[in-house]
This record gives sequence, structure tokens and C-alpha cells, in this order.
Amino acid sequence: MSTLTAHAHASPTKLTKRRDRVNSVSIQPCLSLLELCRNTKEFTQIHSKLIKLGLIQNPLAFTKLMGFCSIFPSADINYARLIFDRDKNPNSFAYNVIIRGYALRNQPEDAFSMFYEMVCSGNSIPNSLTFPFVLKACSKLNAIEEGKQVHGQVFKYGLGGDLFVQNSLITLYSCCGFVDSARQVFEKIPQPDRVSWNSMMTGMVNSGFIEEGHRMFNKMPDRNTVSWNCLIDGYVKSGSLEIARRFFDLMSGKNSTTWNIVIGGYVGSCLLEDARAIFDRMPLQLKDLITFNIIIDGYAREGRYKEVLDVFQELQMVKIEPNRFTMVSVLSACSSLAALEQGEWIHAYIDKNRIRVDAILGTALIDMYSKCGKIERALSLFEHMEERDVRAWNSMISGLGVHGYGKQALALFLEMMESNILPDDITFLSILGACRHSGLVNEGRRFFHLMSEVYNVTPKVEHYGCMVDLLGRANLLNEAKELIETMEVKSSIPMWGALLGACSRLGNIEIGEYAAINLFKLDPYDSRCYVTLSNMYSAADLYHEAIEVRRQMRNHGMEKVPGCSLIEVNGVVHEFRVGSDTLEETD
Repeated sequence: MSTLTAHAHASPTKLTKRRDRVNSVSIQPCLSLLELCRNTKEFTQIHSKLIKLGLIQNPLAFTKLMGFCSIFPSADINYARLIFDRDKNPNSFAYNVIIRGYALRNQPEDAFSMFYEMVCSGNSIPNSLTFPFVLKACSKLNAIEEGKQVHGQVFKYGLGGDLFVQNSLITLYSCCGFVDSARQVFEKIPQPDRVSWNSMMTGMVNSGFIEEGHRMFNKMPDRNTVSWNCLIDGYVKSGSLEIARRFFDLMSGKNSTTWNIVIGGYVGSCLLEDARAIFDRMPLQLKDLITFNIIIDGYAREGRYKEVLDVFQELQMVKIEPNRFTMVSVLSACSSLAALEQGEWIHAYIDKNRIRVDAILGTALIDMYSKCGKIERALSLFEHMEERDVRAWNSMISGLGVHGYGKQALALFLEMMESNILPDDITFLSILGACRHSGLVNEGRRFFHLMSEVYNVTPKVEHYGCMVDLLGRANLLNEAKELIETMEVKSSIPMWGALLGACSRLGNIEIGEYAAINLFKLDPYDSRCYVTLSNMYSAADLYHEAIEVRRQMRNHGMEKVPGCSLIEVNGVVHEFRVGSDTLEETD
């Protein structure tokens, strides 16, 4: 029999199987490329090739495409949805994959919506792989009522005894604060596994039942790192650092999360020396970006900018790539230390690594350049920013004001209004500061009244302080004094200090003494007040009064705080103190 005749007499079933084998062979090279995909663009190229080759209807192709673009981290879940929608009769696998993709990508509403569609379609049946991710979506939404309905569906489809589903139910009820319901599910599990125990304990700890979680920890037949970390984290969050530290010291097999929890606990309690001691003890191979960000943020919030730069240098040495959070904290340190060279290095690093400059990072760069004296560079950055929120505008207005560009700062404020960005209290603080530095008294008065009358921003003590300083610099001391006496907020040390300083410069002894009396009432041990008052008396040739003020300082055991200056040389910040012939290296 000829080959042609054999083919003619072959059964349709055999021909179909042979065609499927051929398609399977030809489709494998395309599908293997999916493992090498790094972005959506490369994925779409493979998808297009499958369509071009006529292999897109192959079930294996559909399965692989759906699985990749809904689960792979760099893929696009919306693209997966487009593929899903082309299937006129999706099966349970297709629904499970798309539900899982939505749940993993923090789109829980879409995951729940797909589950509803799946149940209503009648063509596919939810299974043990469906419910865990639907319940995960309910947990993220804190949707306890919907979660209870899904629980009912679990029994409807005969999956009430599935351990994977039961563990997901424990997590749902725990996350929503229904610890008793979670316990009921847990107690019905004949042989709970490690996940069951950890889920139940985590629910108790996160709901504030730390001691109950501790008792469950003691009962656990098989603890792991998750168990220890959960308990330690619970005690840290409850403020019981000593107990957390005790468990931390007892624990073997600590991972990065364990160390980060304890370091973060000390940082959150402002115990930076303890945090740093743990940080220094932490094995180098376990330190990750989270570790460095925790300690950097702690130092930044406490104003310990030298240490911020020290830790950042360590991060560079271990070759961990910083993120936006790191950059913002380090740029803040550079701003405060006027470390321009290091700030410029960070800016170059951002450009080189194509880190997206959002409003927060852009504002940090503007602030750094402004405080380091590069106001033109700051303005150029601001003008090229794609995202500008109120903080970016505030930073630029403040920078212009500090550098004496008062008129430009006011013009930028008007441009801000045209951009429909609502000003806040910091905006007006920046505007008043600009008026103060440029001596724009009338403009300062006008904006001070506008902030409450037009923009509904209530002046704070800082705004009054700016106005007092503005009026004092303009020799309007009586008006400044009257403003303090009639304002609606409680007076502050900086406010009276500004008035005393202005009186000292202008030689107004009467109002200066009045300001000093009020300063002493607020803080009788503020050496700055004594020094300014003494200098004012000396300038007016009232030497007896000046000596008396100095004598009171000595009686109170106070010393004048020496002035200091910072200078950056070759990327190292040095500090010079008055009265010293040496310098301190601060970086």
C-alpha cells in the first residue's frame, strides 16, 4: 500500500494525534523562550510568533501564556486578561490562573469578581486551587462577609476538609479580627501542619492577643523561623522589647527578617545605640536593603546625619543597590551637612541607574541643591520635573527665598496657584520666609492675612515667628510686639528670641528687656537669651548690666554654646568649632 493510500485510510483520530504531536514539537521552542522573558515587550513578541505560526489555539500554548503573564513578576496582568477574554469557554485552570494573578498583584477586587463570574458561568467548577486565592483576596479587602459566603461555597463543593483551603480560612478570619472563628477552623483540622499553626498564631498575635499567641507557640510541635519571627514581632509591636530581645537571643537560625524586626524595634523606640549594636552584630551575608534602610531612617529622623552617610557608605561597600527610600534619606543628610559633592554623586547614581525621579525624590534633590548653594541647579531640576506635588513647590519657593530671591519666590507661588496646586501651611511658611529674607514687609503682611482669609490655612506659631522676624528686621518692633501679644496661639521661644535679636541689632533696650523677661519665663536656662541680652547691653555701653547677666549665667552653671561651621573637602565633611585649633571629621 502506498504512503498516500495509507494516509487516506488512516482514521481521523490517528491524524489528529499525529497533528498534535507535530504542533507540540513546533511549539516547544517558542514556549521555552518564555523562561527567558524579562518584560512585557519580549512576551508580546513570543505571543505574536505563536499567532503567526497558527499555534495560538494549542491548549499548551494557552496554558503557558496565561500562566506566565498572570504570575511572573515582570509580566502584565492586564495582558493576561486580554488572553483570557479571547477564550470563549474558559476552564477551571484558566479561571484559577487569572484569579491567582489578581490576588498576587494586589488587585483583590478583580480576583473576587472573576471568582463570581466563574461560579455563575456553569462551565467551570471551583476546586482546591481556586479558594485559597479567593480567600486571600477577601483577606486583603478585609471583606469578612464575602469571606463567609466563600466559606459556604467551600462546603458546597465538598472542600471543607482540604488542608490548603482550611489554612486559607484561618488566615482570612485572623486578618479580619475574627480570631474565634479562625480557632474553630483550626480545631476541626485533624492533623494541622506547620502552616496551620503559624497561621493561627499569627492571627492571635496580629489581633493583639500576644500572650495567647505565646501559649500556642509553646504548644507547637514543629516550630520554624516563621514561628519565631511572628512571636518576636508581636512583642516588638506591643512595646515589650525586653521580651522580644530574650526570644531573639534564644533563637537559632535567625534570618534577615529576624534581625530586621529587632533592629526596627529599637529604632522605633529611639534606642539607636542598641539598634546599631544589633546592626553591627548582624552577619554581613544576611544584611539586605531593608536592614540598611531601617538604620538609615532611624538616624535621619534623629538628625544624626553623619551616621546616615556612614551607613550609606557601608551599603555601597557590600554592593547593595539603594532604592528611592534610601536616596531620599541620604539626600536629606547631604542637605543638612551641606555635603554637595556626595549629593551630586547620588544624583549621578540616580541618572546612571535610570531611577525614576518621582515627586518625593525630586523634592529631596531640589532641597539638597538649594541648601548646598546651587539654587540655579535646583530650579533647573524643578522645571524639568514630570511630577510636582505641593512639597516640590514648597521646597523650591523656600530655596529661592533663602537665597534672597523673594520676588521670584512670590512669582513661583502665583504659578503654583495657576497649576491648581492647593497651598498648605508649609507653603505659607516658605512664602513668609522669602519675604523675611528679602525685606518684603507689605507682601509679608498680605500673605499672612491671605492664608487664613482666602486659603483657610490657620497660622501656626512658626508663621507668627516669621512675621515677628520680618517686622523686627524692618525696625517695626512695636508692631512685632503687638503681634505677639494679640496672636491666637501661645508664644514660643523662637518668637521672643527673634524679637530680642532684632532689638539687640537696633539697640532698643526697652522692648529687648521685655522680650528677655518673656524668654526667661519660658526657659530660664536658655544660654542664648543671656548672651544676646548681654551683647545688647554691651553695645549700648551698659557694662554693669552686661556683667550682671554674665554673672547670672555662671550662677546657673550655663556656658555659651560655641559656634561651629561645616565644610566639605573631597567628599568628607569637617566641623570647625569656635575656640578650637583643631577640626572634627564628621564623615
